[in-house]
Amino acid sequence: MVKGVGKVETWRMAEFSFSAEKDYDVGGGDAVRFDVVFSNRTDGTTIFRPGFWDGGRTFRVRFAPTSGGTWEWASSCADDLSLAGLRGQVECVPYDGPLEIYRHGFVRSVTGKKYFVHADGTPFFYLGDTHWSMLREEFDEAGSHADSIDTDSHFKYIVDQRVVLGFSVYQSEPCAGKFDLSDGKVDASDIAGLRDADRYFRYIADKGLVHANAEFFFPTRLTEKLGRDLSALERLSRYWVARFGAWPVMWTIAQEIDDDTARPRPHIFYTSKDSPWYDVARFVHAADAYRHPLSGHQENTDRTVVSNSIFASPKARAETGHDWWAAQWHPGMKKNGNLAPAEQYWADDRPAVLYESNYCGLWTLDFGARAQGYIAFLSGFCGYGYGATDIWLYKGTFEMGNYSTDGMVYVDPGHKRAPWGQAVNFPSAFQMRHLRRFFESFDWWHMKPIFGKDRDDFIPHDPHCDAWRAAKIDGEFRKFIFYFHTRSPRFKETGALSSARPDRSYAARWFDPVRGIWSKLDCLGRGTAEGFCQLPPKPDVGDWALVVEEDMEGL
Repeated sequence: MVKGVGKVETWRMAEFSFSAEKDYDVGGGDAVRFDVVFSNRTDGTTIFRPGFWDGGRTFRVRFAPTSGGTWEWASSCADDLSLAGLRGQVECVPYDGPLEIYRHGFVRSVTGKKYFVHADGTPFFYLGDTHWSMLREEFDEAGSHADSIDTDSHFKYIVDQRVVLGFSVYQSEPCAGKFDLSDGKVDASDIAGLRDADRYFRYIADKGLVHANAEFFFPTRLTEKLGRDLSALERLSRYWVARFGAWPVMWTIAQEIDDDTARPRPHIFYTSKDSPWYDVARFVHAADAYRHPLSGHQENTDRTVVSNSIFASPKARAETGHDWWAAQWHPGMKKNGNLAPAEQYWADDRPAVLYESNYCGLWTLDFGARAQGYIAFLSGFCGYGYGATDIWLYKGTFEMGNYSTDGMVYVDPGHKRAPWGQAVNFPSAFQMRHLRRFFESFDWWHMKPIFGKDRDDFIPHDPHCDAWRAAKIDGEFRKFIFYFHTRSPRFKETGALSSARPDRSYAARWFDPVRGIWSKLDCLGRGTAEGFCQLPPKPDVGDWALVVEEDMEGL
């Protein structure tokens, strides 16, 4: 028996329910390979979707049509013939709502582009919020850490607020879920918890966010036995893609996978030959017809970057579908710190996201959490994962009793114990809206970082000051983008362009990243014969962004 659907919209998930003759609660039904192929009668597009067992006799297939028209579908299942040979069709109409993810289609990584795009080629601005224990966030109540927040859903409150603030991605780990896949199977005891996870995935998708979710549990729960059981890993990977892959998602395999936290001795590195997470990536990629972006959450950049990743080689990329980098870099706040990791990510042709950095209230405060976003984009990353205490790891105790520093400020245990009801309103979260508006005021996806080597393009006023980041957009008339994050009165002076052109005039505008306000246009004059153009001093000792535009002299 099949329970179908009526008309559906492009890129919106539609669910088909099937009833098998056999009840699979005893033993589980995750080994039943049930597939449905969808074919668009008009344009010939074909999409393969694996089905998944959802308890008892119930199997489901989730499908997001990529184009309008009549889609015909046909099922196959050698393991249970009652699910095989079924056919039907569904009518698809264009999505007619306001959400960008459905207006332009799912996000993807395209070879040679250093940023993500929608299916129609529109650049996608990645601004993430971090929730490693998302499934612990109360769905039907405020929860004990709400403080003064009045809401009937902790989870929905945060999602809704982040949407208003311009966040586009929800970064999650399935920690503390009401299911356990670390035994290598999906059985009857897991179904209720997986249905509960559906509510979270569905709500995120309905609000128009992309869900960067990890598979399937924290690495320390991966036993040596399961890591060697490729059949079990393939079943879990296939099940995960079947259940969650018809929503707008990105795959972020496990967490800190290059650094082997699953073995008895820490910091023993996996290679592509012995990593079970490499195999999980292969299996997820094979099951995913939508080719959602796929990466692995890396360890800190002092341990793993591009060159020593299990996904570094062209062969690894081809086998696993790995097409972006989820980096864990902690740029210095007082100074730039070690820029080598950023340069390495920029040199690779895959887009990179500053996926995990210093979380506000845990390892930094509002200035640092804000600055990291500007530093990331101007250092060649195409996205930033913001995070705040008691939100990145809800009700967590990690480093709560320690003092921490980002090189600029000290974070004491009092800051760290702020409950989510306070942390959700940290000023830096609201300032992420300003950050996005700043970069979207120009074609940010064309930016190329200026790393300051050989004094190209920019010379700082004080050679001892490296607390700046810069990028440029090439063309007939160039654009230079700066972020000056020193907070010392000594470094209020900025510097000069060193590649200015004598036949061009230059104008600049300051942007206040705290208030989100632009200054009036400041005309800087022409470039000198030696190629210099002096930039204006910062309006005050705070952190400021600056856009310098080049134009034809006299216009």
